[in-house]
Amino acid sequence: MPLSNTLARALLVATLLSSESAQKPEPPDRRMVLTFDDLPAQRAQRLTTERLTELNDAIVGSLAQHRLPAIGFVNEIKLRAPGAPADASADPARVELLKRWLEADLELGNHTYSHPDLHRLPLADFQKDVLRGEEITRPLAAEHGRPLRYFRHPFLRTGRDLETRDGLHEFLAEHGYQVAPVTVDNSEWIFARAYDLALDRDDNATRERLGEAYGVYMEAMVEYYEGQSRALFGREIPQVLLLHANDLNADYLEPLLDRLVARGYRFIDLEEALSDPAYASPDRYVGPGGITWLHRWALTREVDRSMFAGEPATPDWVQELAGIRE
Repeated sequence: MPLSNTLARALLVATLLSSESAQKPEPPDRRMVLTFDDLPAQRAQRLTTERLTELNDAIVGSLAQHRLPAIGFVNEIKLRAPGAPADASADPARVELLKRWLEADLELGNHTYSHPDLHRLPLADFQKDVLRGEEITRPLAAEHGRPLRYFRHPFLRTGRDLETRDGLHEFLAEHGYQVAPVTVDNSEWIFARAYDLALDRDDNATRERLGEAYGVYMEAMVEYYEGQSRALFGREIPQVLLLHANDLNADYLEPLLDRLVARGYRFIDLEEALSDPAYASPDRYVGPGGITWLHRWALTREVDRSMFAGEPATPDWVQELAGIRE
């Protein structure tokens, strides 16, 4: 008996939908770690404790409101009050800012005491700065049931030679640290510099313009590193985003997070990201640059450097406002 026209059409539509579904690729599993360098803030020694508190409360509040995991990397030199001598004790009010991160179930890491450049300092002196950078943070984290387990290199510079690089890695492992890699680097710091200058001038129009441009730029940079991941691994790996504790992110972290969520990202902790096999990739990079681990892995594999092309640039007008040229 012939099928009715209605049933035939229904079967045709079901067949077409099934075929379309079979051809449609699965969306990538987009995961990201949020990391913030230079706690309690990039220009902490130029800010009042009141302003530092507002800045940290804004960032921590945004993360806590959405129950997002994140890690903040501390420079303990910035816990001293502005103008305090080099041997001065930490300001209790500034130490309190680190407690706010821990009380919000966020993690802290070591970013050295004074943010030195490994490429300009003997390894032994750099190691001393690492240990000095945990004197307050380690016991504070322990009080909140948290280990101090991650280290972030200042400037992402890991050594000009293998002896220095490997020597530091061995030292870090001996003291219970894992290196916190970065896969999404950016020039947020240039936007932040321009934003600070506009803030100092009370120039709200420029701040708003910078905030909008920052979101557009950061989304383009994330898209670029998604492509780098696919080129190297054939898939999108969990990304580790480098941000800083600054006024720009105090004011514009929420819109940035909205953009990332719209791209399909969910936020994870660093431990989960590092469990991905990509992070066990060989890395023998040494050189002057502080570059991402995606690029370190690529250079170790000796891939065609043309894959690095197309990185978004900071707009000229932002560089001019900041007085910085990339």
